[in-house]
Amino acid sequence: MLVSIRLATRLFASKSLATVVLALVAMAAIPSGVEAQAWLADRSRAQGPGIRLGDFELHPGIGVEVGWDSNLYLTEDNPAPGNPGRHIDTGILRVTPHLLFSTTTAQREGEGEGSTDDHSTPPVVEFSGGISAAYYEFFADSNRRNVAMDIGLRLTVLPQRPFSFVIYDDFTRQIRPFTENIVPTANLARIGNQGGLELHFQTDGGVLQVMTGYQFQLSFFEDPRFQYGNSFNHTVTLQETFAFLPQTALVHDTTVQIRNYFNYSSTSAPVNLSDSVAIRTRIGLNGAITTNVSISGMIGYAAGWFNSPNPAYVQNYDAPVGQLELRWTPMQGTRFRIGYDRDFQAAFLGNYYSRDRGYIGFQTLIGGVFMLGIDGEVAYVDYGIIAAPLGPTGVPMPIGNLPSREDIRVGATLFAEYRFTDWLGINASAQYTGVFTDYQYNYDSTMAPAILDPASYNKFQAFLGVRVFY
Repeated sequence: MLVSIRLATRLFASKSLATVVLALVAMAAIPSGVEAQAWLADRSRAQGPGIRLGDFELHPGIGVEVGWDSNLYLTEDNPAPGNPGRHIDTGILRVTPHLLFSTTTAQREGEGEGSTDDHSTPPVVEFSGGISAAYYEFFADSNRRNVAMDIGLRLTVLPQRPFSFVIYDDFTRQIRPFTENIVPTANLARIGNQGGLELHFQTDGGVLQVMTGYQFQLSFFEDPRFQYGNSFNHTVTLQETFAFLPQTALVHDTTVQIRNYFNYSSTSAPVNLSDSVAIRTRIGLNGAITTNVSISGMIGYAAGWFNSPNPAYVQNYDAPVGQLELRWTPMQGTRFRIGYDRDFQAAFLGNYYSRDRGYIGFQTLIGGVFMLGIDGEVAYVDYGIIAAPLGPTGVPMPIGNLPSREDIRVGATLFAEYRFTDWLGINASAQYTGVFTDYQYNYDSTMAPAILDPASYNKFQAFLGVRVFY
């Protein structure tokens, strides 16, 4: 039996929700994509012709960029009294090598010695993987130079058959963004690893598809001062898709997530963290309205139960969740999308935060050589009531000026790239992030060294670079 192993990418550029308190609170306060290069998140943009090695292809590449960051430490625009943080901008050098692997892609399967034109039988095994690293040099603070990393692997057994299963693992090391530079020696690097198993079932023709899976996730801070935020997460997922029209399907998903902070101590941590169980279930429709317009919508309900270490503070969550997105493709290579989503996540400040977000995106490829992408979003974020952690004497110690926190967050990203050849390109990107809130931290409290979250700030980033991808 011929067994072919196909290596496609499961590589995602390092992404941060940021840090929230210390390195943690901002994790919930910053849109994703702070550390990501747009071209690394899309396989079609990260690979060129490839190096053929028998049944395999290798796609190495490297990008070199210079940039500017207007607010390196996410310093608050209107800092509270006692906040010693300083507003610092900096030049940045970023070098990003990557390596993607794959067996012969569809357009190359017929090339080379021993090839065949019969590709109707899918392989028995597919294996996908990739690795990237990002070296950062910050000209305003050389002590912050560091390396981020992303490694992804995915094994699929019996793909495109009535029953198949997937084993995967993704490892990341994130180093950005920073928070207030109050503890100059603090190492804000964070290790993340998520691995899991998926079982896939489908009828002939794929009219009915069912997936159930389990994922284990570890989030680990390298600095001992921040390890109260280390967590284990267990997630069980069930998804079903029923295609009742050629381009329209009914979809459903349910997830259950259990979160445990395994290094947390209510008497020593600077924030009140709660182990939790979260359940969300949604049902919706995904389909085409015309040949150029499609829409997807999901509506459901979510609930979270939080085991607060402070018996006087009990706050759970239950509310509707959902998403609606409209997509328009006026011509080949050009697409628009606009949407709204509502959800909640466990937080490092106030148990959880709920988010209502509107977003819009545009991407076009002109002449096969120039790509332009624009994305924007506005979100309302509500942390609910914020529990004051217990001090050394057992008395709650408020960490801010208000009993709750509400934010308006704005984000915008621009990306452009011109390809001189199918392996050489020059790219430019710009990003704005703004967080607006009346919440301020009590930096003059005994917890001042640990409360580093920028409660209200503006940040601009811009990069210009060249990359080689083969």
